[in-house]
Amino acid sequence: MNVDELDPPYRPDVDPGTSLSLAARPVLDRLESALTGTSMTVILTDAHGRVIARRAGDESLNRLLDRIRLAIGFSYAEEYVGTNGIGTALEDKRAAHVFGAEHYSGRLQGMSCAAAPIRHPLSGRIEGVIDLTCRSAHASPLMTALVQGAAADIAQRLLEDSTERERALLTEFLSATRRAARPVVTVSEQLVLTNTAAANLLQPNDQATLRDRALELLGSGRDTVDSSIVLSSGQVARVRYRPVEVGMVAAGAVIEINLHDDPGQNVRVPPRPEAPWGGLAGRHPSWLTACQQVETRCHARTWMLLVGEPGVGKLTVAEAAHRRCFPSSHAGVLDAADCAPDVPAWLDLLRSHLREPFATVILRHVDRLDPVTARRVALTLEEEGEAAGSGAWVTATATDETSAAVLELQDFFPVTVTVPPLRHRIDDLRELAPALLQRRLKGRRVTCSGEAMQLLLRMAWPGNVAELDHVLGSALLRRRAGQIQVGDLPEQCHAITRRILTPLEAIERDAITRALIEASGDKVRAAALLGISRATIYRKIHTYGITVREGTSRVG
Repeated sequence: MNVDELDPPYRPDVDPGTSLSLAARPVLDRLESALTGTSMTVILTDAHGRVIARRAGDESLNRLLDRIRLAIGFSYAEEYVGTNGIGTALEDKRAAHVFGAEHYSGRLQGMSCAAAPIRHPLSGRIEGVIDLTCRSAHASPLMTALVQGAAADIAQRLLEDSTERERALLTEFLSATRRAARPVVTVSEQLVLTNTAAANLLQPNDQATLRDRALELLGSGRDTVDSSIVLSSGQVARVRYRPVEVGMVAAGAVIEINLHDDPGQNVRVPPRPEAPWGGLAGRHPSWLTACQQVETRCHARTWMLLVGEPGVGKLTVAEAAHRRCFPSSHAGVLDAADCAPDVPAWLDLLRSHLREPFATVILRHVDRLDPVTARRVALTLEEEGEAAGSGAWVTATATDETSAAVLELQDFFPVTVTVPPLRHRIDDLRELAPALLQRRLKGRRVTCSGEAMQLLLRMAWPGNVAELDHVLGSALLRRRAGQIQVGDLPEQCHAITRRILTPLEAIERDAITRALIEASGDKVRAAALLGISRATIYRKIHTYGITVREGTSRVG
């Protein structure tokens, strides 16, 4: 992040009818009236730091705010802008005041701001931020107290609105239950209600699936939707999702379930084996959690984005979920890296996959699409995904989830699951190495010696599982039977002499390395970015053997 540049991401699709916007409106009206004619602006953001309302302020101040992109649609999260009132309030989850030179960006150092997070009283979740911004010359210590009071007022209105919505949901739930004896579920972001028939039918995994799809419907603004899902029992169910609205806001959804058998689809779910899945090695909680989340979305046919570093196994996880949940259904893999030479043909192939009943479609490397092609892919997904009605499960994979292409497609993938890097689950290498060797050997038996395994465990694995597979392949060229010895491993393995790091230490090492790269190797700046002392960062650099050349952005 360059201190002299401001380039926060921009999304213009601000919805004035969200529960936060409606609850905040009277509070913003009151503040705007009080601040009229002053050199101070009140700003409301969503939970991601994106500005969704800006009120008051004189003409000169608002022109300045436009120039620094503190305007509707732009995100002032810390990851994009550095230290600032909005981003810091979100990161620290408490009121923050950032005056003048305390800002990270040089372009903001003439400004002062105070911000407070707005926390929903029922869920405890942060819904957004209320912020006061002015030139530093006009700053007042009372700004913090003012935004804290405003945040509390908005939270109270969210509570009152929630109570009204819950009454509406209960009324609709009772009405649906009286109409028929079929299973009925009613969901909102804070509430799940089931009648006896639904409670007897659904497993916890099924309830999570139904809730995910209902919230996806509410986010899309669509009316009643009919679809099919496969329950944990293996039964195929027809499900009707119907939104319940209070005023202009969707309070939740009523879900009515009809069971029927459809032998033509042959999609009964196989018995659930103990973790890990067949074909996937590893037992670290972060890995198992990611696998479980992908399986849940696969059962639900909820479109999702799989993110993670290159080589972590995103495609492998998606394909394994398909084999577990819908083994006899069509599966197609399309690589966005292959799209550029003939975009129309690539899109035609995408359409053909989407039209297959209960298909799984995996779009690899979507972050490599250029923005124009990404828009064409979005149109195809919208047209075919809705028109075909085939129940396709579409999963996209990406390394950079902030790329322009991913942002263009994000509305189609309401769920994001992160696949952890190998260094954060390094103990899994003890299972991964034998599994990868077995796949390469096809019957022959070669194992790793204890010394070779210890050396592999000490590596950082920037290329993750794919790099491990390559290293083992190189070793097999030298050792075709028996045990792989230290001398059989390629040269890149022999520069590693540090002890084996715990997953927490690996995460800490990564954070320090990223800060050093961002600071171009300047250890003092990196320490400031991390909020630690210079003595601590020097000690950690020595402990982890980190080398970043000063003045460059490459790891040495």
